[in-house]
This record gives sequence, C-alpha cells and structure tokens, in this order.
Amino acid sequence: MVLGSTEMGGAQAFILNVLRNIDRNRFHIDLAINSYAERNGIEDECRQLGCCFHIVPYFKVYNYLEVCKAWNKLLREHHYDIVYAHSTNSASVYLKIAKRHGCKTIAHCHSAGFRGGKAERVAKYLFTRNIGRVADYWFACSDKAAEHLYGSSYKQYPQYYNIPNAINVADYLYDENKRYEIRRKIGVADDNFVCGHVGSFSAPKNHAFLLEIFAEVVKREPKARLLCCGAGVLMDSVKEKAANLGILDKIVFAGVVKASDYLMAMDVFVFPSLFEGFPISILEAEATGLPIVMSDVITKEVDLMDLIVRKSLSDDVASWAEAVLKNKCGERAAYNASIARSKYNMQTTVKDLEKLYVELVNS
Repeated sequence: MVLGSTEMGGAQAFILNVLRNIDRNRFHIDLAINSYAERNGIEDECRQLGCCFHIVPYFKVYNYLEVCKAWNKLLREHHYDIVYAHSTNSASVYLKIAKRHGCKTIAHCHSAGFRGGKAERVAKYLFTRNIGRVADYWFACSDKAAEHLYGSSYKQYPQYYNIPNAINVADYLYDENKRYEIRRKIGVADDNFVCGHVGSFSAPKNHAFLLEIFAEVVKREPKARLLCCGAGVLMDSVKEKAANLGILDKIVFAGVVKASDYLMAMDVFVFPSLFEGFPISILEAEATGLPIVMSDVITKEVDLMDLIVRKSLSDDVASWAEAVLKNKCGERAAYNASIARSKYNMQTTVKDLEKLYVELVNS
C-alpha cells in the first residue's frame, strides 16, 4: 500500500482498520511512504501489525527519473503481488512501473478534490488523468471521489468498486461514563456545551470558518467550548486566529487521540469542509449518536441517520451558529446498531477486500 505520510488522516485510518481486521495469516501488507509523521503517526501500530516500511521520494515532476529509479529498485528487491495506491497524485507513474514488474494494481481515491495552490492542483490533475489506464481495479470511497479521479464514466468500468470508509463499529457505542471521563480529562464541565471537530489541520477542513462559527456560538452560549481533535501544518495559524477572535481560552486542542472516546464528550459535531471523499469522522460521529452540522458539499452517501443538518458554505456564521445550537443530543446509544448492520462495518468490508485481493492476484 502506498501513501504520502504516516500522519493520521482518512486514508491512514482506513489502512489501520484494514490491518486490524484482515487475516494476517493469509495476507501481508507493507507500506511505501514519502515520509514519517513528525509526531502522532500510525507507524508504531502498523509495525505491531506486521508491516515493514519503504521510503520513496515525493513526486515533484522534475524528479521523475529519481522516482522511477527508486520504484524500480524497490520492486526488484521485494516481491509484491499487488501495489495498492492510496496516494493517487503520482500513482500513474509508480503503478505503471509496478505493472512492468508483474504486479497487479489498485488505485483508491479517498478525496473529491486536490489540495494546494492553483499550480499544484493543475499538476495533480494532469498526472491523475491516466490513472485508470494503469490501475487494474478502481476503488473509491464515494461517487464524488470516483468521478473526481476516474471521470464520469467510472460506473461503466467493470472493475470499479465502491469501498466504504468503514469502522470498527463496536468501539463507537455511546458510553456515558466515557463522556464524563474525557470531560474531566480535558477540563470541561458537565454543563458546558461542547462543539466538536475531528480532522487534520489542513485547508480542506476549513478550520478558519469553524472558528468563526464557534465565535458566534459563544456569543449566544457563553458556556460553549470547542474540542478539536487532530494535528497538521495549519494548527499554529488556527490558534493565532482563535486568539484574534478572543476564543482561544474556550478551545481544547486535543491532538491525535482515540476519536471514539472524544466523540462521547461532544454535544454536536461541526464540520464545514470545503470538500471530502467520504469523511470517516462523520461516520464515527453517527455511530456514537452525535448530532452533526456540516457543509452541503459533502457526499450524501454519508447521510445514514437522522442526525445530520446540512448548511451551505455561503450561509453566514449566524445561520450556522443557530443550527449548531438547535441540533443538540437526544438518545445516543440506539444509533450504533444501525451502523453495525450496514456495509460500513469494517468486518464486512475487510471480508470483501480479501476476496478482491485473491481475485485480482489470480486473474
């Protein structure tokens, strides 16, 4: 499996869930990455689950020959049946090399947009256009993600598969004791109204707008608190904006934590992302019975429960704050069973993946 970094994100969470549930007597998975996370990465647990790591250069166009050399060396020295691209921006380069070495190939799109400035986004678009020609199987977490990477004809491709961003559902059964345990740990009182967010501190997550929404919530509910779980390059700038808005002392930056526990402590989940493939954090919130207010650009495939309120990113912060304050918790425990019976249960997804891996190798 190939990904950019071990820093926790949607693709990393998916990989961990696969590793935890796959039959490791039959399947061995290693990871090729560009870099390790500076902190709070997934590498330690991956190693505990039997993974080895290979470092390959990050593709920057001008280092095309260096990247090709590194991949040729890796695949000469190590035999793999399948090379599976979670990092798809340069997959058309390394999957083509993998096919020359006799590997079967998978591309898996986890996003519905490109990150970076205009020039970077254009470059990524150009290098992903041909990915369908070198990937034997096309995977995506949602229709929006599939169309983003493979084009509008993806449904006609016989080896396209929608692979759910599934979770270990039992971990997310609402626990009242866990709610108060986490609140005590982070210094939040029982009567505080806790708005929550789980996600990397990166541009698509739109933390700047999240802060503006929360600042408006505080005007109406002074006991409100914001609990942010995750890490990333924009954390310092987010903290600076929070200070400028006068709300820094009302925010808990929890870092990379066990999301299932911290979701219990929240009263509403606020998620104004600019784009997403299929956000696992929304599924996790639903499995704990947590009300959600999120942007309407996110795929409707994630709307599994009656917990979600969608808002336009063009709506003003007052409108968002009103929705946040209205969308409060009811009975939470009952929602978990519905997710457990769905395709978003990781035990079901992994069984399907095992069959696909065997089918692909034997084809």
